[in-house]
Amino acid sequence: MAEHRLHRLSVLLFLLITSLAGASTIVLYRSGVSWESWTLVLLWAAVIGAFHAISVPTPSGKRINLAIGPAVAALVLLPDALAVMTAITIGLVVGWIVLRWRSKTDRDADSDYVAEAVSMIAFGVVGSAALSGLVDSSLPLAWQQLLGITAGALVWFTVRALVSAWVGTEREDLASRYLWLLALEDWTVALSIFTGGALFGMTWNEMGLWAFPVAILPYAFSHLAFVRYSSTRVTYGQMIRALAQIPEVADLAPRGHSARTADLAIAIAREIGLHPNEVTELEYAALMHDVGRITLTEPAILKAGYTDEDIARWGAQIIAEAPYLQEVSEYVRVQHSPYRRPGEAKDPEIPMISKIIKIASSYDQAVHELQLSPLEGLERVHRGSAYDFDPDIAASLRRVLVQRGVIAA
Repeated sequence: MAEHRLHRLSVLLFLLITSLAGASTIVLYRSGVSWESWTLVLLWAAVIGAFHAISVPTPSGKRINLAIGPAVAALVLLPDALAVMTAITIGLVVGWIVLRWRSKTDRDADSDYVAEAVSMIAFGVVGSAALSGLVDSSLPLAWQQLLGITAGALVWFTVRALVSAWVGTEREDLASRYLWLLALEDWTVALSIFTGGALFGMTWNEMGLWAFPVAILPYAFSHLAFVRYSSTRVTYGQMIRALAQIPEVADLAPRGHSARTADLAIAIAREIGLHPNEVTELEYAALMHDVGRITLTEPAILKAGYTDEDIARWGAQIIAEAPYLQEVSEYVRVQHSPYRRPGEAKDPEIPMISKIIKIASSYDQAVHELQLSPLEGLERVHRGSAYDFDPDIAASLRRVLVQRGVIAA
């Protein structure tokens, strides 16, 4: 149902923007604009539309298209606010078609277009207004342009983050706080795109075609850094998943338990609204929460006996060998600590991540090892929420299971 609403909104926006593009084109034509200006408007509209086909990875794990870059240049190079809005609206009409062609699914095209259209219209309105009179005209032209671009950029980024968060809540049952924080993670990519567009627009009149390398080279270097960053994150994830498989391959841990625990723990964390960086650390810790079981091949350990706390401690020692996983190792070390002890308040020293892993692992164990039904597994967690499990996280687990259709509401 949410996807249908999103699709209808996308189509409605497309029709509205098409109407705005037609109206602004008629008004621009009647204003007696020169053919040279018409050529520039149509050129930038085509470039804005075409750049919807080019997207780059972002720290949030999503992708962002480059259409806003030429829109920034158009804000500086086109003669007035009407010309800017005409180029942007025509570009968004072309962009809707490009996104339909480029995106793997209609769902991706709808969500991308809604966020892009609303934020780019906001950028055009605020940026044009700033350049048309809100910025002190006594300032040098370069400063006027820079302030106008900055005002538009701040509005574009804020609106895009808000719309992306709203679209996320429509598409998935995730906390709006989590989605908002996730969208804010992409500020570095947005800054590089705006910088490239601004450099091109502000240097074109002085440098001509040389403005292109001046604008594109800084962005190209930052883009390469973003791609390498994304590749490094993927490599980290693959290495951690491989390490997590060792106890299961050796039959020292139930098959699939670490992956199922991580999947459920991530869903709980997103539902609660943890910061995206914390969700990533949670994923790593949940995948490796049983890695200490690889020590159970030692005869001395088997003879002396061990507890779950021992396994967690040994696992934390293994994980801590990687310098970038120090915090993850601490989450694993205290994962079996009770939420609170009899007669005491809850322990503030236990990280939220560790408490989430404890509940996710316990639920998976109840369902897949003890062969309880999902409702019985949830009931088992709720019975332990007086001391073992954080009741707020237990409540979040229930909401996640309802959202997934595992249990009835």
